Amino acid sequence: MSDHIPEKWTYEASIKMGDRLISGAALGMPIVDYLYANLTFCAKRMSWHIHEGHEILLLLHGATSYEFREGAPVELMGGQFMIVPARLVHRGRQDVRMPSALSGIIFDPGHPPARNSLFTRKETRWLAGQFGNQSPTPLPMSPRLRRMVQSFQAAIRDYAAAPAACGEVAALRLLMASIIVEVARHAGGDRHQRMTQTAAVATAHMERHFSQPIEMNDLAEQVGCSRARLFAVFKRETGMTPNDWLQRHRVQKAGELLAQTQRTLEDIAAAVGFSSSQYFCNVFRKYTGMTPGAHRVTEKREHRS
Repeated sequence: MSDHIPEKWTYEASIKMGDRLISGAALGMPIVDYLYANLTFCAKRMSWHIHEGHEILLLLHGATSYEFREGAPVELMGGQFMIVPARLVHRGRQDVRMPSALSGIIFDPGHPPARNSLFTRKETRWLAGQFGNQSPTPLPMSPRLRRMVQSFQAAIRDYAAAPAACGEVAALRLLMASIIVEVARHAGGDRHQRMTQTAAVATAHMERHFSQPIEMNDLAEQVGCSRARLFAVFKRETGMTPNDWLQRHRVQKAGELLAQTQRTLEDIAAAVGFSSSQYFCNVFRKYTGMTPGAHRVTEKREHRS
C-alpha cells in the first residue's frame, strides 16, 4: 500500500454500512458529516485520510489500532472510545480483529446549525470548545455511554432495513446527538476525571503489554501526555509510579506461573517481561520477600495441604 498523501483529501473508509456511509444530512443533522457501523464484522485496513470534522470512534468489542502522521500509534480495545481531531492524518493500522463491533460519527461542531436542529448555536460553540484540544487517546466508555453505543448499533441496523421510516430516522438522530453530548462531557470533564482517565489508560496498556519491553516515554505518548505529567498523575491516582506498578504486575503474573506450572525461571522471566532471570529474581525478592524458587515450594506445599 502506498503511503503517498494526495493534496486533495476525500473520505474513503472501508468500514461502511453495506456499500455506503450514512450522511448526517439524510437524518436532518447537517452538523454530522457521516456515521457508520461495522455490522458485518469485516473491517479492512484503511488508507491514509483526513476528515474536515472530528471523528468519534466507538469500539464495543474486539480490538484495532490506528497510526498517525504525527504521534505514536494507538491501540483501541473493546469498551473504549477515541476522538480523532479534525484534519489529523490517520489510518487504520491493521484489519479489525474478529469479532468486533465498531461504529463512528464524523461531525463538525463549527457547522452552522440548521433551523430546528437538535443543537442551538450556543450548544455548537460549547461542542467546539469541548472537542477543540483533544488528542487521539483511548478512553474507557462509561456504562451510560456503552448502553448508548449498543442502542446506536441496533438503530443503524433498523435504519438500514427501513431508511424511509420516520421512527427509525428520529431514533437514530436522537441517539447520535446523545452520544456526541456524552462524549463531549467526558472529553471536557473536570481535572480529576481527566487524571483518572490518564491513569486508567496507562494501566490498561501495561496490563496488555507487560510481557514486552515498555519504555516510559512510549507509555506517555500512548496516553497523550508528557512523561513528567504521567508520573505525577499516576502517583496521585494509584500511590505508585508507573514503573512500580508494572514491576508489581509482572511479579504477580510470575507468581501465578511459578505456582501453576513447571516452567523454568528463565522461561517465566521472559514470559513476564524481564530481560534476564537474575534481574527477575532480584525484583521478585524485592516485592515478595522471597526468591522465586522459595515461592514455588511454598505455594505447592500449601496446595497439597
